[in-house]
Amino acid sequence: IRPGIYDILYAGYGNLCSQCGWRTREGDTEHMKKHLDWHFRRNLRLQSDREHRPAPRGWYIGQNLWEAGEAAADADDQAAAMAATPAEMDNGGSAKIDVVELQNMTVAAPANNEPCAVCKEAFERRFNEDDEDWELVNAVEVDGEGV
Repeated sequence: IRPGIYDILYAGYGNLCSQCGWRTREGDTEHMKKHLDWHFRRNLRLQSDREHRPAPRGWYIGQNLWEAGEAAADADDQAAAMAATPAEMDNGGSAKIDVVELQNMTVAAPANNEPCAVCKEAFERRFNEDDEDWELVNAVEVDGEGV
């Protein structure tokens, strides 16, 4: 460990959020107050949402939100964007992918019968008579590996 690293990282950042560990400079109570108010509003919203419907698992966010990161005006806007389906977004700024085209994509089936590395679902296999080979239905290949 480098000598003095603690002072470099934490000196002057004495205010610590008890809920997430976010820090502000000593004496900067205004930012901490706004941050704690944000936690309160977010928790209220999550609690009321949880009572009405289960929270969706957001897998995708748009390019603008990705680039904005922590600078996004409201984290709940990010959560709403993450709940969108890939077809509703422009695929990170590149051309839109047609859902029908995506569903018709196939990958040459490997010899093993392993499930998807991302979602752990079993692949549907079919025999392509034109190529005379087995293929995985509704799958894409990323970096030489079927997904």
